[in-house]
Amino acid sequence: MNTPLPSHEFGRMPQPSAEALAHSRELKAFIEQEVKLAGGWISFARYMDLALYAPGLGYYSAGAHKFGQAGDFVTAPEISDLFGQCLARQIAEITAECGGDVLELGPGSGKLAFDVLQTLDEMGAVPQRYLLLEVSADLRMRQQIKLATLPAHLASKVQWLDALPGSFT
Repeated sequence: MNTPLPSHEFGRMPQPSAEALAHSRELKAFIEQEVKLAGGWISFARYMDLALYAPGLGYYSAGAHKFGQAGDFVTAPEISDLFGQCLARQIAEITAECGGDVLELGPGSGKLAFDVLQTLDEMGAVPQRYLLLEVSADLRMRQQIKLATLPAHLASKVQWLDALPGSFT
C-alpha cells in the first residue's frame, strides 16, 4: 500500500518575497499595456518574448540570478565540468569530419561555452568560431564576464549573435 508523502515533503513551493510579488505585478501591468496598445491581443510568441526578455522586467532580463544553487534552477553545466567535456569530445569528432563552427543557443551563464572551449583547446580542436545566440542583455553581460577569463586565444573565438545566422556550418 502506498502512503502519500506529507505535504511538507512534496508539492510545496516556497512563497515569493514581497519584492518578487511586486516585480510580478509590474511585469503583468507592462504586458497588459502592451496588449492594450496592440488592440487587445498579442501572439503567444510576443507574450513569451515580453515575459522572458522585457528590459528590466522579463525573467531573463531583470538581473536576478537564475542558474546554480542560488538561482531558480540548475542545469548540467552548472553542476560539473563533465557535461562540457563530454560535449566537447563530440564536437571535436564532428568538426574533424566536416569542419564548421559551434553555435550555442541560450548559453545561460556561459559556463558550458567555457568548459567546451577549454576542453577543445586541450584536444587541439578549437573551432574557428564559437557563436552564442543570446537575446538577453543581462545574460550576455554575465557570459562576457565569464568568458573574458578564458585565455585570449580562446576568448577571441567567441562571438555573440542576436538572431539565428542566415547560414551556418
